[in-house]
Amino acid sequence: MRICVLMAAFNEENRIGAVVRTTKDHVKKVVVVNDGSEDGTGDVARAAGAVCLRSDVNEGKGSALRKGIAHISQDGYTHVLFMDADGQHLPEDIPNLIRTAEETGADMVIGKRCFDCKRMPLSRYLSNTIGSRVTSWLVGRTIEDSQCGFRLVRLDKLRKLRLTAKRYEFEMEVLIKMSASGGQLAHTPVSMVYDKGKARSKMRVVPDTLRICLASLGYRFLRL
Repeated sequence: MRICVLMAAFNEENRIGAVVRTTKDHVKKVVVVNDGSEDGTGDVARAAGAVCLRSDVNEGKGSALRKGIAHISQDGYTHVLFMDADGQHLPEDIPNLIRTAEETGADMVIGKRCFDCKRMPLSRYLSNTIGSRVTSWLVGRTIEDSQCGFRLVRLDKLRKLRLTAKRYEFEMEVLIKMSASGGQLAHTPVSMVYDKGKARSKMRVVPDTLRICLASLGYRFLRL
C-alpha cells in the first residue's frame, strides 16, 4: 500500500501545522489543499512538511478534495487517506484504518466514532445518528458513521467514480457511489474529538445537513 493523506483546509493556521507533523509520523506524503484561506494556512502547512495546492477563493470542501485527488492520481499511490485539517481526526488512529484495509481488503475503510451525546453538541449527535440510519437505507447495508470524513480509499476505485460534490456532501457522494459500484466497505473505530474546544467544525448543521440529504437522494435515485 502506498498511501497519501489528503486534507482540505480553510483558515486553519492555528491547527494545520501540528496535524501535518503528527500525520507524517505515519505516512510519507501529505497533500493540503488550501481552499482560499485568508490567513497563513498554506505557509504553516508547507513548513510542517505538506505539499500545498491552493484555490484563490473558497470553493468548498468537495471541490478542494477533488482537486487534490486529481493531483495525487499521477504519483503512483494506491490509496488516499482523507482527514480533516482542524484536529477532529487524530493521526494516531491512522494505523487502525491501514490495518483494517490490509485485513479485509476493503475498497474503503470508514472511521467509526463512538457517538456520545454528553461529549458532542446535540445537533451534531442527532445529525450523525439519524444520517447513518438514512444512509444505511439508501445503500442497503449498515453504515455506522456516514458523515465521518476520516477514510482510507483505494485510489483506482475512487477514480472510476464520477464525483461532482462541491461542499460537505462529498463524503456522502463517495459512499453512495462506491456502494452502487459494488465497492467493499469496512469500518474501524476512531476517536471523537469535540471536547475542550480542540476542534471547531465549520459545518452549518441545519443548511449543510439539508444540502447533504437532498444531494444523497439525487446520488441514489437520480444517478447524479
